[in-house]
Amino acid sequence: MAPSPPLLLLLLVLTGLGLAAAQPEGPFPPFQQQRSTNAADAAALRAVFQQWGLAAAAGAPEEDPCQKRVWLQSFATNASIDCGCDAANGECRITHLNVTGFWNISVIPPALFNLTELVSLDLSNNNLSGSIPPEVSNLSKLETWHFNNNKLSGPFPNESSRLGSLQSLWMFDNYIEGLLPEFIANFTNLTDLRIYGMKLRGPIPKNFSNLINLEKLDLRSNNLSGSIQQLLPYRSSRYLYVGENNFSGQLPSEIVQSSLALDISYNPLLNGSLPNIPADRKWPINYIGTSIDASRTINSENLTLLNCLGMKECNRTSYTNPITSFAVNCGGKQKTYQDSLPITFSDDTSNLGAAGIHVDTDKQWVVSHVGSDPVVSESPGIVNTNQGFLGVDMPELYQTARTSRSALSYYVVGLSNGKYTVQLFFAEIVIDSQLNHGPGRRLFNIDIQDQNIKTDFDITKEAGGFRRPMNITYEVTVDNPVLKIHLYWNGRGTCCIPYEGAYGPLVSAIRVFRPKNPNNIPPPTPPRSARPDNKRRGVVVGIAALCIAMAVISSSVAYLWWKWVSLVKHPNA
Repeated sequence: MAPSPPLLLLLLVLTGLGLAAAQPEGPFPPFQQQRSTNAADAAALRAVFQQWGLAAAAGAPEEDPCQKRVWLQSFATNASIDCGCDAANGECRITHLNVTGFWNISVIPPALFNLTELVSLDLSNNNLSGSIPPEVSNLSKLETWHFNNNKLSGPFPNESSRLGSLQSLWMFDNYIEGLLPEFIANFTNLTDLRIYGMKLRGPIPKNFSNLINLEKLDLRSNNLSGSIQQLLPYRSSRYLYVGENNFSGQLPSEIVQSSLALDISYNPLLNGSLPNIPADRKWPINYIGTSIDASRTINSENLTLLNCLGMKECNRTSYTNPITSFAVNCGGKQKTYQDSLPITFSDDTSNLGAAGIHVDTDKQWVVSHVGSDPVVSESPGIVNTNQGFLGVDMPELYQTARTSRSALSYYVVGLSNGKYTVQLFFAEIVIDSQLNHGPGRRLFNIDIQDQNIKTDFDITKEAGGFRRPMNITYEVTVDNPVLKIHLYWNGRGTCCIPYEGAYGPLVSAIRVFRPKNPNNIPPPTPPRSARPDNKRRGVVVGIAALCIAMAVISSSVAYLWWKWVSLVKHPNA
């Protein structure tokens, strides 16, 4: 007799349980094996998070860090780790630590240097202050070390020389000063070195030539000096930025290449000649503010304008039509508006690449640009938005802007002498601080005629919000052929919010014009006031009253004296 279906099902279940019980005990298969964070690493991370006020984000003590890995991650803030795990024993070591965008983080906890297996440490865009602890030498396996955009100060510790595995070192936007550390030359694996905007001084150490793997070397805005020949070893790099320093000597012709973005601007002691660059090619080089001869590379009209920028062979007789106004739509197409007089904002859509200049001989102006970032794709330095601007004159001007990750300069050549109003148009159309919860900030400086008018200028703060237009006006006296408007990043603010490379100056339009009420008209003569006559009349009346009073007093005294004498002589009278 065959068993009933329920009885058959029960027999199958019992058989399966018996077979499972008969299996020998052993470890889970590798893909099921429980992996856990090294106890020392877990304790160090919790101590670091505790001191930074991120204890709540770090989770309960029993939570395994390498299982969680990400606590906070957005455009604005990041608190995350990555781990490397041993397949044999299942132990995981913390190899990457990213904590960025926290304004409450101001100290470097000692426990940080117990994470000795770190290969990447990113502490950028925080509020770290004080000096870099010498215990950083414990992190000898670091390949990426980014601590830019903080408030660290003091010298660079010599113990850092033990970080020989470094490939990317970002230390800009801090208050670190002193000589350029020689031990950086020991970091022979470096491909990306950015130490700009910190006022480091002195020559480049000779052994820097050991850094043969560099793709980007950025030394801008320091006080570095020495021969420009020191830079020859980096002619195979992609980016070489040494503007705003004090390098000297003749520019080596072999360093000027189409594959190298070269910024040597504002090194006044540089001289020599540019090589003969074909007219149909535009090589990425910016040499404004030097004494370099460019006569073999550009046409005579452009050269006349550029010579004026260096005040070489420049005079107004070179211009048959002296100008008294200027306007440019930065990053946008030509726009004409009808005012009391028509205003035409010139086209400014030229691609300036990673370093370059554009000369407009018709309107007699030049724009100079330096700044690129190897992490992001190349762009012409122009940003735009389709969003409209309501309640403002000339709203189209704010929909485009020219920007730079370093320096942006506009030069107006051939203005007649006199007083002018410089009007700068701004609207932040990239960094939405509300969307990104606060930390994203664009800060830059503005100089006009080499006079600083704004330091750490924040468009969003000044305008009262994102995508809100605002203008700055500044009165200036022009007494030489060149008006210079210089907008530049001084290393402050954030660099990577909402995307890598979102920093540096941004301007929507520029206008220069004569004031409507020139100061050379003398003020009208005021009508003669009657107040002086009234005052004089009052003085006369006062003197007369005083004289009468004195006469009355004198008479009274004389009468009393006579009466007294009479009484003395005739007591019985």
